[in-house]
Amino acid sequence: MQAQPSPTPPNTTQPPRPAPRLLDRFRQAARARGDSQPTADTLTSWARAFILFHNARHPSDLGLPEVSHFLEHVVKTAKDPLPALAQARSALTLLYSGVLGINLGELPQPRPPRVLDQLRLVLRVRHYARRTEECYVHWAKRFIVFQRLRHPRTMGAAEVEQFLTDLAVKERVSASTQNQALNALLFFFGQVLEIELGDLQAVRARRGKRLPVVMSP
Repeated sequence: MQAQPSPTPPNTTQPPRPAPRLLDRFRQAARARGDSQPTADTLTSWARAFILFHNARHPSDLGLPEVSHFLEHVVKTAKDPLPALAQARSALTLLYSGVLGINLGELPQPRPPRVLDQLRLVLRVRHYARRTEECYVHWAKRFIVFQRLRHPRTMGAAEVEQFLTDLAVKERVSASTQNQALNALLFFFGQVLEIELGDLQAVRARRGKRLPVVMSP
């Protein structure tokens, strides 16, 4: 998948342009594998940012610890951390595997500081559909707002039960909608926050009655 040229690499204060020949080779490698010119330029900016982040040292003198440090910096400082992380990882994979011929293995996927971004990252790493991602983030956000913006790590089964019961009793949502919220929160707590909720005892929403086929319009 080609990286999208939306996020801007982190600014650096180092004046010299690092390893121009290496960056020219990098840009050529990006174009050779089929990246568009704007995408190649964006990936080159990420490669340059990585080199400057480590005081203009040559990437061949750097390894996985330095890559991890840079990617952690990206997710903590980028305005939109997930696209930025995807681009930075793509750039560094090309830099090491495609240009330098150095195998670093699978590059790390550091989690951004905001929990909803962490949820998105876990869903994307596990290749969930985009509609599922938006649905799960929607319910996680509604849950946090319902609990007056408390951090999810300070909550557990009791707060989830309270939210699901409110959906059934006050919001009068359907059983399928409540189940959707339940699945989203089970994933959020179990796979992102690593908090086991156990058996939940929320009031269940009523299932709608269906007319027999012979009585339908």
